[in-house]
Parts: sequence; C-alpha cells; structure tokens
Amino acid sequence: MSKLYRTTAAAIALTGAVISPSIAGINWPKEQLLPTFAQPAPTQDLISPPTAGSAFPKAEAVLFSSLKGLVNRTKPRIWTCEGSGDDKYEWLSELGLSYSEPSDRWSLITKYRQEIKGIIVYDNAQPDTINLATTIAGSSNALVVSPDLVAKLTSSPYSLPILKDLRGKFHGRLSVYQYLYDNYWAKTSHRVLTGLNPTAVYGNLREYAVAINSTVLWLDPRKPKEKALLNRYLASMGPGTLYMGWWAEEGSGVRAASAYGVVTCASDWSTNLTNFGGTSRKVAVKPAPATIPPIENKIYVAFIISDGDNFQYLEHHLHKMWLDPERGKIPMGWTVSPTMLDAMPGVLDYYYKTATDNDCLLSGPSGYGYTYPNYWRDGKALNQFVAKSDEYCNRAGLRIITIWNTITGGIDPKVGDAYAKHAPSLLGLTGQNAGKGLKIYRHKLPTFDLTATYCGTMDHLVREVKGGSAGWDGKSPRFLIIQAEPWHGLMPTDFVTFAKGLNSNYQIVRPDTIFKMMRSVNQLPIDPLQPK
Repeated sequence: MSKLYRTTAAAIALTGAVISPSIAGINWPKEQLLPTFAQPAPTQDLISPPTAGSAFPKAEAVLFSSLKGLVNRTKPRIWTCEGSGDDKYEWLSELGLSYSEPSDRWSLITKYRQEIKGIIVYDNAQPDTINLATTIAGSSNALVVSPDLVAKLTSSPYSLPILKDLRGKFHGRLSVYQYLYDNYWAKTSHRVLTGLNPTAVYGNLREYAVAINSTVLWLDPRKPKEKALLNRYLASMGPGTLYMGWWAEEGSGVRAASAYGVVTCASDWSTNLTNFGGTSRKVAVKPAPATIPPIENKIYVAFIISDGDNFQYLEHHLHKMWLDPERGKIPMGWTVSPTMLDAMPGVLDYYYKTATDNDCLLSGPSGYGYTYPNYWRDGKALNQFVAKSDEYCNRAGLRIITIWNTITGGIDPKVGDAYAKHAPSLLGLTGQNAGKGLKIYRHKLPTFDLTATYCGTMDHLVREVKGGSAGWDGKSPRFLIIQAEPWHGLMPTDFVTFAKGLNSNYQIVRPDTIFKMMRSVNQLPIDPLQPK
C-alpha cells in the first residue's frame, strides 16, 4: 500500500475527499453519493438529432451536451434524445413533464446566452482534448467547441469569447491528462471522476460531468504509463468515491479503481441524469410478499436479469423490457443500482409503482457501485463501503446484492464476513463463481454462487436449468438461481414461455423468496429485519 493511499484513507471518511466547489442549484451533502439537482422545469426544451433515426454529428453532440450541463446545473430545463435508438419522449410522460422542441436547436444558445461565459476549443488532432475541454468547461461555465464551429459561435448572434484554445498544444494522451492533473484537477470535484472515450462518447454523460464539475479522462490501466497517471487521480480521491462512465476494458479498470477504494458506476451512455437527479426523492418501495410458499421436495428456480448497475440500461433497455405485456406473469428478479436514490429517484419510483407482485428488484454489483471487494487494500474502508451499500439498499428496498469479486472468482471469506457483519438488512448475496452453491457467513448471511451466469438465449436457459437439475433425487428441495443477460433479445415473454415448458417438479420463485427458503432450511431467521 502506498504512503499516499494510507494517508488519504486514514484521514478521510467514506465519500470524503470532498473537493466539491459550490454550484447554485445543486445540493450535495457529504453523506450523499451523488448530488440532488433542482426540480426540473415542467416544460423542457427538447433537443433531438437533426433527422429521425439519426444521431448527432460529433461536434454538435459535444456542444449541446456542454450547453445542457451548464443550464441544468442551476435548474434542469433541457432534455435530450441523443442516440438513433432512443425514444425522444422516453420518460417525459412517466415523470409528468411536457416539452417544447424548437425548430432550430441553435436558438437555445441564444436563449441561455447569459449563463454562458465563453467557449473552450478542443483540438481535432488530439481527441483527448475533448475531455480536457469538458473539464475546463465545468469550472468555467463554458461551452465545449470544435474548431469547425468557432467562427459561428464567436460571431453574432452568439458572440462568445474564446476562454481557452487547446489546438496545437499537446503531443499525445499522457500530455493531455498530465496537463489536466497539474492545472485543473484541484479545481474540480474529487467525489466523482468521469471516464469517457473521446472517440466514441460525444454527448450523453458528458453533460453530467459539466454540471457537477467533474474531471473527465480516458486512461487505460493496462498500459503502464497511463496506469501510473490514473493512480495519481485515484489516490487523491479517497475510498468510497465514484468513478462514473466506463473503462477501456472492464476487468482492469474496475480492479484499478478497487485498489484505491473507488467504486465504478457504469453510465457513459446515460442521457438525462441531470434531469433525473432533480426528480422527487420520495420512493414508494413496493413491499415483498409477506410469506413464503411451503418448502417441498421440488426444484426451485429464481431468475435474475443482469446489468442493473448500468445507469443507461436502467434508463433505456430495462424500460423497454419492463413494458413487455408478459412481464409480471411469472416471478422475475431485476437488478438495479441503489445509487438510483440519488441519480434517478423518479425512475426507481416508477419501477416500483408499476411493479407486480412477481417483480423483485435487487442490487447489481457490488452494492452502491461496481467494485471487486477483495482488491480493496483498506479493510476499514471496505467495511464502510459495505455499510453504506446496506444503507442505500435498505432505503431502496433491495435485499440482495450481486458480488463480482474478481473476473472469475466467487465470494472469498474476507468479503463474505464484511457483508455479514456490516450489511444486516440483506437476505443474501449472489456470487459469480457459477455452480459452487451455498455458503453461510458468520452464521447469518447466506451467499449463493449462481447456478449459471449471463444466459442470453432460450437454449442457454434450458441447458443451464437442466444442468443445475442433474442428479436431483426428489428427496429434498434444490435451489437454482439463473442469471440472464438482456442484450441478446431475451424478454419477459421468453421467460413465460420457458416456464410453461417446466413440469411439476419445478417452481419459479422470486429471488428474495428463494433466499428466504434457503434461510429457513438452514435454520436462519427468514427475514433479519423482522422481529424474532
């Protein structure tokens, strides 16, 4: 463990390292993971791509994302549809908002001109200067501008001054992010670090980074020089803080952040987090069924849909799955993020209000964000992360957490003990090490390594349920938890069809129900939150 990390971890509590300049309209208490924005305006200015079914040109995506970040940081007034696959009206009606779409989206720059100090010009020859410009814009109340748009924006009717011109100043990625670290890192929030690929993500989460004054970078921890610089950022954040966006490669990125106690929130393609962050924080959690079915000599199967730690999935693809008319006809588990309480409370409330008794929400990895707990160097900081995750899960009505310890590992004793001791509201944990079955930590927390992971097709589901049922003699109950992934077309309709093909030896139950059944069979309290 580095001396810098030890000093930081010892001096700063969870969600500490709070270098968070005050921004009018944003409320960010120390104990809150992500900020609360002002209530969105009832009528939003809607920006959508130039033609139906298209996406924004790069220069416009960057520009209007930064405009949205500046405007929405004081009061969310701009709503965007950024991708060709997005429904431009998605969530507006669910959240009780209306919209007005200007015939010329450029008129919004004139409309909000008094909130803009100037422009930061990036260098097309060095794509990473888009991230540098985004960072500078957040602390300068400026727009991020392509060289191709400078003449237009510095002329009437906009007449925006150039505050910083980054053209011709850098010779490569490392020089960009070293300059950022030396000159702007201290001026930004250290509660959230944002990772965005500057050659792919032009809008989306970029508006949120501008709004909360977050540093934006793109460093690959698989490359030694980039990892060394990344570590300087991570080491000065403090354990329990967040890395939003995504990584060049999942495993190496999550592992690098975990070593410093920094927690990943997959969110690079999120579209309207500044708007969602201002919705009501009152979430009406739907109670779970009060009783469990009699435990018979059957094979009990619980399905869990993966990737709910991913904010853009919660915003887009989950919403499409949720609207399937077959949803609710059989028990299903849906992973979500406890951090929705801060980032998108109105969306979480929507899912609860429209949930059936068969819909069970649970936490994706590994609590309030994605991390590999057994890579944490500081045991005390890990315990604080677990306790904070339990707090958020309890308030969000999530009683199960998925744990991704490493890329291939299960739940190790150090991690299992931490959750058993510091997450008293949980019914159980699921682990990634498929097929290893049940463990109980500290005589109170069951953990179940998933029977199967990332099933993407009906054939895969059939194969894994058959494999999990092999050798069953019918003389005792057997429990299977099957994780399915949403990205290859599986919908609730498919699970209903699958269930119809099972014989009477099988019963499909909610994930929280299956954990209560496991607890009963193993003489544990069925629900640790209920009086004995």
